[in-house]
Amino acid sequence: MSDRHIDLLERKALLVTRAELDRARIMLAVREFKEIASPGSTAERATRYRPAAAMLMGVLGPTVGTTRLGNWLRIAWWALAALRIARSWK
Repeated sequence: MSDRHIDLLERKALLVTRAELDRARIMLAVREFKEIASPGSTAERATRYRPAAAMLMGVLGPTVGTTRLGNWLRIAWWALAALRIARSWK
């Protein structure tokens, strides 16, 4: 075989290897994005809360209902955000 043919084969092999590496990098980036963007399970999220908040969620969640509790927390979040905006306007 000629040197030119061998060089061509080496370049093709290099391109295939680079394409596989790029695919692996993209898959890794997608998985990292999914971990960041998608909410984890309730147990995983509860471990991130402060202990008092985790205790409140554990008690109020089953008692009041997670949907209603979520709505209350969402309203409280909006109220605190509005309060913070109002304070910064002064």
